[in-house]
Amino acid sequence: MKRIKTILAALLLVGELFAFKVFNVSTFNYVNSIVRHGDRLCVGTDGGVVLYSPSSRRVRATLVTERPVVLAVPDPLSPDIFFVEGMSLRRWAPNFRNSSWLADLPGMPTSLGVDRDHLYLEIGGTIYRYSKIGVREGSGGAGDDVVWCGKRGSISADDPIIAPLMPHFIDSRTMGTVDMKVFYRDMDRLWVGTEGLGLYLYSINTWQVRDSLHFGLITGDVWAIYRDGPDVWFGGSRGITRKRKDQWIPYSREGMMISFDPLITDIVGDSSFIWFGTNRGLLRFRKKDDTFWAFSASLPSVYVRSLSEITDRLWISCDEGLFYIVPPAGPYSRVILGTAVNQVLFHSGLFYYLTEKGVYRAAEKKLSSVTPLEDPRGWLDFRTFCGTSHGNRLFFVTEAGLVAYDAGRDTFGYSTPPISLKGADRVRCTASGGYFFLTSRSGLEMMRIPDFHWRVLTSYDGLPDEEVLSVLADGDTLWVGTKKGLSVITGW
Repeated sequence: MKRIKTILAALLLVGELFAFKVFNVSTFNYVNSIVRHGDRLCVGTDGGVVLYSPSSRRVRATLVTERPVVLAVPDPLSPDIFFVEGMSLRRWAPNFRNSSWLADLPGMPTSLGVDRDHLYLEIGGTIYRYSKIGVREGSGGAGDDVVWCGKRGSISADDPIIAPLMPHFIDSRTMGTVDMKVFYRDMDRLWVGTEGLGLYLYSINTWQVRDSLHFGLITGDVWAIYRDGPDVWFGGSRGITRKRKDQWIPYSREGMMISFDPLITDIVGDSSFIWFGTNRGLLRFRKKDDTFWAFSASLPSVYVRSLSEITDRLWISCDEGLFYIVPPAGPYSRVILGTAVNQVLFHSGLFYYLTEKGVYRAAEKKLSSVTPLEDPRGWLDFRTFCGTSHGNRLFFVTEAGLVAYDAGRDTFGYSTPPISLKGADRVRCTASGGYFFLTSRSGLEMMRIPDFHWRVLTSYDGLPDEEVLSVLADGDTLWVGTKKGLSVITGW
């Protein structure tokens, strides 16, 4: 898994130097260490350091790092945090955005401690003593008032005290199987750090969940991304996450008050609602009271392939064909096409149905009276995964390749993406700023529109996984959803 990194690469996009930054959001939910001192819960994660207040249940501050933070501990005499990033000892004042280097370490520590005067690092079974400015002062034992994180501050995974926790935590009805990594006892409570789902707080007496902290996405995979004003919504196989300014709000099955585990396949919105396509039909989020509602009473329980808001209607593309409703709760209507529909586009007064059998057109008043969109090469007769509009052109992604259609001139352009679309399961695309973006099983494909020049971004460039599931171009920011998390790309 890649961390935040600055990549300056000479990408041959018309000879330009293409500089960008990649920030992987989901790494904050991969927990490496936990320790509490007073009202400060300090969490070391793959994405950096998180400082949390248990009393107010608020994140006080976060620090993004280039490499995983394996250990992090609060100073008992100041607001500062000491932590280990890679093989370096560093110090961070939470009111600053950056940390300062203190020392390079002789090995990888398993524990980090701090008292009034010194820092202590356990490396290879030996405890090394450092000053708080990073000067190594020798080795030897530590006092009783040391605040420890890591091996010396945590409960071992085979400790009998946590045995009753196992059946309570691993619950396939809620979050699925979760890898528990760090156990930290806090009086009669137990903090559990996970691989990818943040922190959970349990009562040791009842083993009931008292609190849960998700510092980024609630879901590991990101199938859908949608911007609604200042908010950005993300959906996947474990729920929904809403980003409001610097706050990440997770919604699990319980939080949405629904009876099934949804796979969020697409998201769209209007002035009153956010609509979620799932593997079991529609979910609706009402903005005025922040409530979810499963829309099954009005629509069959279908696997939604995509959603579109067109002409004051919500269009639902699915295996059974095409449905539409008039929000907020109008009855659904069905457009009979005889094939599965992947997406609907609207351009210059015509609907374009992107189906398993190619692309069809229909007038607004004759939705079921369709004619195939024919092109000279016959590429639009193939399975068409998705499409988007950019300026005067429509882009169709088919199993044969990419087709650019100028409806005004009735002309076609063609391009073959670097990664084959043969046998692809699900593909998403978008266009912005003169570039076209396409998801694939082997990276994010991007093409400069004027000359159809391609480039592929992969995990080598900083993405958390090769398999890209979703993409949203948002001004100078590119949101990229992958099988193992979310990347935010700037400077593209």
